[in-house]
Amino acid sequence: MPPYKWGVCLDFETYDIGLFQTVVQYTADRAGEMAIIMSPVTMVHVRESNIKELKTPPQFSYGERVVPYNHLDTAGIVVGIYWHFKLNCFYYRIRVGEKIRSKRYFGKDLISFEYRAERGI
Repeated sequence: MPPYKWGVCLDFETYDIGLFQTVVQYTADRAGEMAIIMSPVTMVHVRESNIKELKTPPQFSYGERVVPYNHLDTAGIVVGIYWHFKLNCFYYRIRVGEKIRSKRYFGKDLISFEYRAERGI
């Protein structure tokens, strides 16, 4: 299987399952016409032309534990990764406990929970 790529899903047919305009990890099928989305949900097939490939992977992955810089006592889980088209950068949604925060967090706003633990922050 070819290596995984990151991109923004622009297939409106995926709106109902929450993938439309979401950053996805995917791989192309052998013919190169279809993409198989592997994250945040698995085994969804869309036309590869409906995914805008991104040159770099996101700083944080789905399911990764993170901490907002301004609330070091609060840990959350990355549940959404999106692309800000105007700023050309990733932004994230995190879940703290049972609630998904409404704030958009950019890469500079978060640190990895493991990094925080290593540094004793």
